[in-house]
Amino acid sequence: MSKRRHPLLPMTAAGLLALSANAVVSEEPEKGSVDAEQYTPLGLQARPALDYWNTGDVNAVRLGLGYTSDDNYMFGEYNGLSQQGPTAIADLRWRDFHSSDNYWQVSLTDMGLDTREGKAIWGRADQLRITLGFDSQQQVRNDSGQTPFRGNVTQYLPGNWVSGQTTNEFLSLDGALRDFDRVLDRDKAYMAIDARIDEHWSVSSNLSYEHKEGHGDAGAGIYIDGSSADAVLLRTPVDYGTTEFDIGVAYDADRLHLNGQLAYSKFDNDDELLVWQNPYSSYGLDVRYPDGTGGLGLAPDNDQTSGRLTGSYLFSPQLRLQFDGSYAVASQDQDYAPYTVNEALLVPVAEPRNDFGGNVDTSTANVRLLWNPLPKLSTEMFYKLRDRDYDIERDGYQYVRGDGSNQPDSEMTVYNTDHDLTTQTAGAEASYRLPLRSKLSFGYAYEEVKRRNAPVEKTEEDRYTLGYRIQPWSNFTSRLKLEYGDRAADEYQWAQAYYALLDTELINATPDDQRYITHPLLMKYYMANRERWESTADFSYLPTARWNLNLNLLWRDDNYDASDLGLTEAEWYRGQFSVSYAMSDTLSATAYSGYDRYETDQYSRTFRGGPEKNAFAIYPPLPQASDPQQDWEGSGTDNSVTLGANLQWQVAPDVELTLDYSYVDTRSEQNLSTQPGATVSATDLPDVDTRLHHLRASGIWQLRDDLSLQLDYQFYSYKTDDWAWDDVQAYTIGKVLTFGQTNPNEDIHYVGASVIYSWQ
Repeated sequence: MSKRRHPLLPMTAAGLLALSANAVVSEEPEKGSVDAEQYTPLGLQARPALDYWNTGDVNAVRLGLGYTSDDNYMFGEYNGLSQQGPTAIADLRWRDFHSSDNYWQVSLTDMGLDTREGKAIWGRADQLRITLGFDSQQQVRNDSGQTPFRGNVTQYLPGNWVSGQTTNEFLSLDGALRDFDRVLDRDKAYMAIDARIDEHWSVSSNLSYEHKEGHGDAGAGIYIDGSSADAVLLRTPVDYGTTEFDIGVAYDADRLHLNGQLAYSKFDNDDELLVWQNPYSSYGLDVRYPDGTGGLGLAPDNDQTSGRLTGSYLFSPQLRLQFDGSYAVASQDQDYAPYTVNEALLVPVAEPRNDFGGNVDTSTANVRLLWNPLPKLSTEMFYKLRDRDYDIERDGYQYVRGDGSNQPDSEMTVYNTDHDLTTQTAGAEASYRLPLRSKLSFGYAYEEVKRRNAPVEKTEEDRYTLGYRIQPWSNFTSRLKLEYGDRAADEYQWAQAYYALLDTELINATPDDQRYITHPLLMKYYMANRERWESTADFSYLPTARWNLNLNLLWRDDNYDASDLGLTEAEWYRGQFSVSYAMSDTLSATAYSGYDRYETDQYSRTFRGGPEKNAFAIYPPLPQASDPQQDWEGSGTDNSVTLGANLQWQVAPDVELTLDYSYVDTRSEQNLSTQPGATVSATDLPDVDTRLHHLRASGIWQLRDDLSLQLDYQFYSYKTDDWAWDDVQAYTIGKVLTFGQTNPNEDIHYVGASVIYSWQ
């Protein structure tokens, strides 16, 4: 593997030296006020003006009609504009602060769409506030696929279904396929109360209920061995309800600030199991079509109780303590589903318990001590903790594999395991103010992660950060940062998952050299040794009062130097540039561009089971799992280009125009190769290209002080050529009955016209 160059590393180092030298040469007297030395994010000074409707300065109501040119699922994925035809435009902003000490506000948005939201607030200044609200969201996904299944929780095939061992033998498939929606609707209602008791004490409480309904999708299969399942893609029913409640008390004084909260949440799923009829004829009479059925468990009911305390204490103007701690208990006690939904299969041994009946306790702590020992020196020490503790019983489950046969013998028992996790991070940061509004900073952090029932028991990481910020002139600011992290892991216990999952009877019957689930050389990347370099450079420049230029650069390299198989290296480049120009008080424009490139290298080994699974042989002839000639390399590259422009023009005192255009072009490449003399071959996967054009135009004509017209237009074009969907029919994969969905190819026009009436 060739080592990539680090182009931004010398750039950052040279920049630090050059800017430091500039600061020394141009040293100016320090000002006394600390606030005067604060860094000013110059980019914020060129933010585009807010849309008239969203300013909230006056009461207003907007009514109108919009029209979407065609059905879609990319343009309207989240905005409620997924269907062809007219939609109502209805918005309201109404508030009253004039009557005595009371006030109220009403806000309604997108009332003509499925993504509507609104809230009403009544309050008494500095004493009480009551909020009632609702929020409806909708997600629309690719609906170009089809399925032969009917039903919802129990899905069945049409009566004239012709079965087969592979999908191309389903002779009645074409006539059985039908369209289906892939829509998720979420409706939430909430109430909040905030009240101040006296000068120091206040209370708050929130109550909400959210209902989520629609369909997702999932892969499922009927099998004895999962590697050769009779697989299908299924619509999965979604009918969830989530209730959340919290109550809090806050105390505020000159030095001490405290906020305590107790919370409870409950998740209810109206459906426990998804059951489908087996379309294949690969197994015996009780498993094959028409009598065979499969079952897939859905999200179980659960609840969580938690408490949280946040606060700060000011010891002196130079010393302050901040803390944030929480403790939560999540529990799940829904009754288990049977081992199989196929009542014809023999299941002599029952489940070891009726329900999971377990708890997971999660604790978090975040403590920071901020100290300014000198006028120019700021320091910070911090400690973070996250602890996850499983309180569960370990049991053996003699479950039926894939609803494909009778209950297996006791040697096939599998065991549940707990996955306790403790993460601790401690560190310190220091920054020193230099001339020319510059600041040099250094930070160190140590992180320790302990896991239970994982291949690695403990990982440790040292992270170092060096930063420099300078504002030598009032119109120029730069920030440079260099980070280095080194993560070291304990010895990788590749067999841990094998021994934790399986029964001793099966383990003893398995040859020593085959007792693993994943190859011993394959490491999980988030537990493997890793060396990381990262550098960022941000520049802001205002050559005149009307110009604003910003440049942001990032480079990151992750090297997994102890990994032979799996992810071995990842590298990320990012560059972003934006420029804003105010041509006059009535005309301004912004343009931006960005480029991202993400590269990965990974290695893998191809081998079969049985004697070929021996991964520890050193003498030829080598079994496949021990033979480096069975290796292949995958190099992935993801590129994305982003371009955009925005124009805001006050054409006349009563006419305002806004134009916004964005363009995104991405390409994903997967190059597969083998070394010379390899006994396996590899072929590159086709590239995946995606292009997006999105144009938005809006105009407002102020007919009179309290009445205006608004016209909106959008053009949205999205195209991709993902090979995984291109020309793939429902029957293309012999052992997987898919939806046969197509690549998105959308050209959508949207127009809207509305009247806005406003009053004081």
